[in-house]
Amino acid sequence: MIASPLNYTGNKSRLLEQILPIFPKKINRFLDVCCGGASVGLNAEAQHIICIDSNAPVIELLTSLKYLQEEEILSKVEEVISTFGLSDSFHKKYSFYKDFVIGNNGLKAYNQVPYNRLRTFYNTHSFASVREKSIYLFVLLSFCFNNDLRFNSQGFFNMPVGKTDFNGSIRKKLSSFKKGISTKKIDFYMADFRVIREFRLTTKDFVYVDPPYLITDAVYNENGGWTEKHETDLLEVLSELNVKGVPFALSNVLCKKGKQNLLLKKWIKENNFHVLDLVYHYRSASYNKKDRNANEREVLVYNYDL
Repeated sequence: MIASPLNYTGNKSRLLEQILPIFPKKINRFLDVCCGGASVGLNAEAQHIICIDSNAPVIELLTSLKYLQEEEILSKVEEVISTFGLSDSFHKKYSFYKDFVIGNNGLKAYNQVPYNRLRTFYNTHSFASVREKSIYLFVLLSFCFNNDLRFNSQGFFNMPVGKTDFNGSIRKKLSSFKKGISTKKIDFYMADFRVIREFRLTTKDFVYVDPPYLITDAVYNENGGWTEKHETDLLEVLSELNVKGVPFALSNVLCKKGKQNLLLKKWIKENNFHVLDLVYHYRSASYNKKDRNANEREVLVYNYDL
C-alpha cells in the first residue's frame, strides 16, 4: 500500500483491504472526491487518478509534495526544524531528549515553545510561494497533536503541540508517497463535490466519495462544515451519475450513538443500492471515545454489481 504523508481525520488507510476489492477492475478516470489525505486515490488502479478536496491547504500540500524532490523536501523540513529549535529524534535519537520527557507526554515539553513560535510564524507570515508555505505546514503536522490538520474559523492553523516529531515513521510515509505517485498518473484538484458534474464521466470511469459524515462530531463538522443541504446536494449528484450508468461508491455512517442518517437511509432504499458494512473503527483517531463502537454502522454504498 502507498502511504499518505498526511494523517487526515477519517482517512481510510485501515479500510483499504475492504474497500479496494469492491471497486471495478478496469477504470479509465478514478475520482477520489473529498479525498483528504488521498489514501484511497493513491492506492486505486486506474489510467488517471484525480484527487479532489475543497480544503485548499490540503491540496496545496499534496501538490507540493508531488512536484518537489524527496531530498529537497527533507532538506527544507530539516532547515525549518533547525531554525525554530525543534526536536530531531531521527538524527539525535530519542534518548537525547530523555531529560525532557515527562510521563507519557513524549517530546511535548521540549517542543512546546518552539512549536508555538512556528505556528504563529505560519499563521502570520507572507510566504514567497505556495510550496514554501506547504513545507512549513508539513512540519507543523509532524509536530502537532495526533498529526491532525485543523484550522479555526479565521483560517489559522490551531492544533496544539504533540508528543512526536519528524521521525522515521513520517519519513517512511513520505518515501512511500513519492515512490507511489511516480508510478501512477495522479493529479490533485481543489474543488467541492459538485465539480463531479464537470468531468463528463462515462461508464468506464469511477467515482469514490468520502464526505464528512452528517451525524458525527469530528472536527470537519464544526462551524457548520457539513449540513443537511450538503448531504442532499451530494446525493443528488450521485443520483445523476447513477442515471448515466457511471459507477460510484460512497463511504458514510448510517447510525451512531442513537443518531440515524435518515436522508441516506431513504436514498439507499429508494434506489436499491448495495451496502457493504465496514468493520474497522478509528480507535487511534484524536476524536476517539471509549463508547465509539456503540451503535455505529459505517458502510460503503455502491451502485453496480460485483
